[in-house]
Amino acid sequence: MTYLGVFLFVQIIFVLVDGTSLEPNINDSDSFIPRTFRSILDSSLFTEWITPYSYPFFNMVMVVHIIALLIVAVADIIALLFSKK
Repeated sequence: MTYLGVFLFVQIIFVLVDGTSLEPNINDSDSFIPRTFRSILDSSLFTEWITPYSYPFFNMVMVVHIIALLIVAVADIIALLFSKK
């Protein structure tokens, strides 16, 4: 339940911040890591397919958070199945 609560809290913050001047600025320097991060954010996955927010960073964080929640849920289900035996 804690993971789901954190997810909902983060989503509420994203809804409040999305489309305002409070959006974080991504460093666009010429080093490798920011360039790679920017190319991931500019991919069609976060700009066309998964777009609940206008800011691609929020879309990416939401996808990563959902994947983490699914991994925790599967691990809990497997642990529950093996603990009954």
